[in-house]
Amino acid sequence: MKLFTKIAIWGLVAGLACAFAAEEGEVLGEYGAITVKYLNGKKTAIFDADSKETVEIPQDVVVDSFYYDRNFSGVWGKPATIMFPFAIKNSCMSAWAGIYQLDSIVNAQTWSIFASYVGDTEANTPYFLRVHADYISLGNYCYPITLNTTTGGNKAHTFGPWEFTGTYSYKVWETGDSELGYIYGFAAKEKEVDGKQIQAGQFVKGKAGAYIRPLRAYLIYNPKKNVLSKGAADVTASLTAEDLPATIDVIFLDENGETTAIHSLNTYTGEFSNSTTG
Repeated sequence: MKLFTKIAIWGLVAGLACAFAAEEGEVLGEYGAITVKYLNGKKTAIFDADSKETVEIPQDVVVDSFYYDRNFSGVWGKPATIMFPFAIKNSCMSAWAGIYQLDSIVNAQTWSIFASYVGDTEANTPYFLRVHADYISLGNYCYPITLNTTTGGNKAHTFGPWEFTGTYSYKVWETGDSELGYIYGFAAKEKEVDGKQIQAGQFVKGKAGAYIRPLRAYLIYNPKKNVLSKGAADVTASLTAEDLPATIDVIFLDENGETTAIHSLNTYTGEFSNSTTG
């Protein structure tokens, strides 16, 4: 056998040995709230929804499986927010969830958010999520996927003075934070606010002590940026925290542009109710 042939065969054997060197459960990489392990013979990315650790993946990490460990309270169709460091194809997500992008925020007698169903998603982009299962994973035909927090996507969508922004870091809004009174987010866990029982996944107007975990998104109004029309008189002025609505209707549109659900969000108490389901 020629020397270069022996070298080639040796290289192939060595490569195969490296490929199967990982042991079951072995941690192959840690990226804050995301841990990559060797599970069930696959390189698996586990997204920990309860983690406070900042997600940083500056270089491509290719995995063969993905699991999002998050408690959706077993309520199908209840909205949440996500931002993932990889893109998802429509065929990969329809079985376990519907993903929607925020299209507009309108003040016409009542405040409304319009969110439309999306097919393929972009990496590092905030979305609304309506789950149809208690956890999120993808079918085998959807892999491999590439994780990277620095490529593509748009971590913030701006609508005049409103911004829907995703985060890979844990943030707490302490007393005195200039954003207080202007932020809106989904409750991270069941709790009581102003005598009202808030369920996990409900939308709450942020107060001192409000926080958000990585891999989620929130809505913020910037009173210094642009102006909004206030009422039929078309008087333009920057809104104060007191001017902002107690209730915002989130109108979810299907792939045909038809209303599939309306969720009424009480931003002061966190009460979240379905007006219409389809």
